[in-house]
Amino acid sequence: MSHPWHGWCLLRPGLLLYGGTVGTNEPHAHHAVQLIVAAEPFTMADAQGERLTTRIAVIPPDTGHTVLSGARGALLALLDPRSSPGRSLLARCGTGPRASSWSPSPVQTGELPDHGSSLIEAGPLSLRPEHCGGMRPLMFAEPQTGHARSAEAASALRVVEAWSGHGGAGDVLLHPAVEAAIAVIPTLLRRGPVRLRAVADAVHLSPSRLAHLFSAHVGIPMRPYVRWLRLRRAIGRVAAGETLTAAAHSAGFTDGPHFTRAFRRTFGNAPSELAAAIDWLL
Repeated sequence: MSHPWHGWCLLRPGLLLYGGTVGTNEPHAHHAVQLIVAAEPFTMADAQGERLTTRIAVIPPDTGHTVLSGARGALLALLDPRSSPGRSLLARCGTGPRASSWSPSPVQTGELPDHGSSLIEAGPLSLRPEHCGGMRPLMFAEPQTGHARSAEAASALRVVEAWSGHGGAGDVLLHPAVEAAIAVIPTLLRRGPVRLRAVADAVHLSPSRLAHLFSAHVGIPMRPYVRWLRLRRAIGRVAAGETLTAAAHSAGFTDGPHFTRAFRRTFGNAPSELAAAIDWLL
C-alpha cells in the first residue's frame, strides 16, 4: 500500500529533516546521505530494480533509488555528505549502490547508543527526550518552542544524531581550496549564476585544477553541487512562506518549470506535491 507524503519538515545547515508519512516517488538521486527510519516496513528499489523491504535504510549520495511502497510514522533525514554526521553515518553503515546494502546490519549498528537501537522496536516518532538519556543535539539547533510539532522534531533530531554520531570519519579534512570553494559558493549564489572561473579566482586556482579537486573531494562536479544548493535555497524560501514561483526565482532558477524539473530529478516528486502537505518548522 502506498501513502501520500504528509508531515512536517525542519531545515538546518547540512540537514533536511522530515517526519510523517513517506509516500511513493519516481526514480531519483540527490547529493545527500539519506536516512529513513519507520514504524512499519517500506519498500525501495535501486537503479537496477533490486528491491528492499525494511524499516531502516541508509542510501548513499548520488545513488538512484525510488520508494515503491511507503510507510506511516517515518523519519527521513537528508544529510550533507561532507558534514561530520553525514560522513559518520556513511562510514558506520557502509552502504553501496545496490538496495541490498541499504539496510544496516546489527554488526554495523552495534555501536549505536541504546536509544538508537530501541528505535528499531519503538518507531522513530514515539521517541521522547527521556528515552535519549537527556542527550541534547550536538550539531543541529533545536526547533523553536511553541510549535505543535516542536517536541516531536526535537526528538527526531536526537534520533539523527544517535544514528550519525561523531566518529573519526567526520574528521577527514577537505583540500583547503575545496573547503574555501564550498565556503564562497553560497555568497556567489546569492548574486546570480555561479561560474567555475569565479570560484577558482576566489580560491586562487585555475578552473581546471579546482574542477578536478572539487570532483575528487566532494564526489560530484561543481555544477550539480551548485544545483543542489539552489534546491535547498528554494526549499528554504518555500518554508519561509514564498510561493513556488517566487522561491524558484529567489534560488536562481530561470522559471517554475526549470525548478520543477530539477526538483523532480532530485526528490522524485514535483514540488507542488510536497509543498502543500508539509508543515514547516523554524
